[in-house]
Amino acid sequence: MSDILSQEELDALLAQVRSQDDSDEEQHEPELGPLSTAAPPMREAKSGSYGVAHAVGDPSLNLILAIPLELSVELGRTRMSVHELLQLGQGSVIELDRMATDLIDLTVHGRVIATGEAVVVNESFGFRVAEVDSVQQRINKL
Repeated sequence: MSDILSQEELDALLAQVRSQDDSDEEQHEPELGPLSTAAPPMREAKSGSYGVAHAVGDPSLNLILAIPLELSVELGRTRMSVHELLQLGQGSVIELDRMATDLIDLTVHGRVIATGEAVVVNESFGFRVAEVDSVQQRINKL
């Protein structure tokens, strides 16, 4: 098996995980306690934190969580003619369709999963997440 899974293999693994999650939920009905109005304190996400607490010890889910993904951040788009493209040179500026203050999109396989802003981290670009889809929404978009 190659390092990169095909779309069919990903779909099969996701279906297996979803069916396991459904059966786990049916077997383990949580006992509901009194509602609390206090929200838990926010904490910064750590690198490698997947937000899926029940993944630990589940080899099929851990296999999916280890799949490498390529993320892209798009600052904006524009259209230009071949002539305009050929006229580009060092120092040329290309105006994009977004304002500098607009949130930018974080995409995985061409699907937007979060929005945020560009930041500078040790002389490199970084991305500060402002809004992110839920775990279920992100899985469905894969």
